[in-house]
Parts: sequence; structure tokens; C-alpha cells
Amino acid sequence: MEGPVDTTLTYKNVRWLFLANAIINWTVSLPGIVDPSAAAAAFGGVEPNYPSVIRLWQGFVFMFGCMFWEVSRDVGGKAALIKYNWIEKTITAIAITVGYVLGDIPQRLMMLIVLTNWLWIPFIVWADVAVRRVGRKGVA
Repeated sequence: MEGPVDTTLTYKNVRWLFLANAIINWTVSLPGIVDPSAAAAAFGGVEPNYPSVIRLWQGFVFMFGCMFWEVSRDVGGKAALIKYNWIEKTITAIAITVGYVLGDIPQRLMMLIVLTNWLWIPFIVWADVAVRRVGRKGVA
């Protein structure tokens, strides 16, 4: 039988995790929204044929940053949204990794995805499980 769950510590840790993710998403998305060609060049990519597609994807990244911010402000109240962080990062990471393996994604972009997605996914899954556990077990 498990002991009581420390709700305060869990929520505090998850709050910081989601705050960091919000800031990361906003930071990496703004260059692609403002100037898709310069953003592609910064990561070793070619001039995009369809800059609007880059803007659209980066807009989604920015929007997810807003959702991560919302979770960081009210972990318990926004607990149902937590799973969308690891889902979004996993979809992005898989798509970019497959592209890299197939040779159509530059190495610098792949490294960005490792640092902003692959390394974070286990922590975000932990947050999802921990907050659900707190919800089931109650306050210590």
C-alpha cells in the first residue's frame, strides 16, 4: 500500500516544468513566425517553398506554449491538458526524427528537437502520471 501523496510538491514541480516548456515553445516559435526563411537558414535548412506552412507550424508551437502557461498557472484545474504536452512533443519529435533519418531534416534542427522534445518527454509523462495520482489519492 502506498503512502500519502504530497500534492504541494507535485504541483510545484509540475508548475515549473510547464512554465519552462511555455518559455521554450515561445522562444523557438517566434523566429519561424516572424521570418520563416531566416529560421530555416539558422537550422541549416533550405529556403522554404511555402513559408506559410512554417508560420502555421510555428503558430501551433506558440499556441501550445500558451496552453503550457495555462497549466503552469493552475496545475490541478488544468490537469486534463497535461497529456497534450507529451503528445504534442512526441508527434513533433517523431516527425522530425523520421525526416532526419530519411535525409530531409538538417542536423541542427534534429539537435533542437532532441533538446526541446525528446529530453523533455519523460519528465512530462511523469508530470501527467503524478498529477493523476494526486487526483486519485488526495492531499497528504
